Amino acid sequence: MATLLSAKQAAVFQMGKGDSRNLVGPAMGAQGITLNYSVFQPGHEFPQHFHDSSADIFVVLEGGVSVRQGDVYTPINEGEFAYVPSPEVHGTVNTTPAQAILISFQAPPDLALYRGERDPSQTGTTPRPPENHKTTVRIDRLASGEVREQGKTQAWTPASPATGTAEMRLDYYELAPNARVQTPASPDTEAIWFVWSGAVTIAAGDEPVRAGRHEGAYIPPGEAQTVRNDDNSPARLIRCEAV
Repeated sequence: MATLLSAKQAAVFQMGKGDSRNLVGPAMGAQGITLNYSVFQPGHEFPQHFHDSSADIFVVLEGGVSVRQGDVYTPINEGEFAYVPSPEVHGTVNTTPAQAILISFQAPPDLALYRGERDPSQTGTTPRPPENHKTTVRIDRLASGEVREQGKTQAWTPASPATGTAEMRLDYYELAPNARVQTPASPDTEAIWFVWSGAVTIAAGDEPVRAGRHEGAYIPPGEAQTVRNDDNSPARLIRCEAV
């Protein structure tokens, strides 16, 4: 069944400055994927770190930030995402004059992040990329690649194993009023739906959940999913699954 997710009610974890919250992770039963939600004011930084065996995809929902790798800052703006494979050293800095809001998916989960073991203020050291490092971080738009249209729904798959994102598949949907999207059940795959804007009903198993802006649902393996926009306004959704 679908488990409702709310950024306002999620557990806070400390990593640099900013308000970072964990919506999905092993604490709620997820084994292969996590979801974090972060709000950064101007100048706030999620400090540089790396993951031994995990990859990140983070999406800018509002404003803009820069991906920091040593002294290199690469801007990423609203509607774009960054794919960061292991073991790339990376951080996130709000170099703009406005608030920034991001979500980030990780597969598989790196529990050291939530224990504070990636936080330089706790470890006393800040990782840096090696000299003459050539980054493998990929930045792209959510609405990139071929668009799939079905009735009142438009969909894109900007990241998947077919495009070099071995750990996760990322889908972006735009649903007109009364539109719906369905995904089949997978016996091995966990999925997360996140509502960027609008409000939808997410059904998986017996009990559907109603999710509004910056809410969503965690779907365990073995559950087919139907998402319906029964609101009067368009809805934008992001779906990520661990491969």
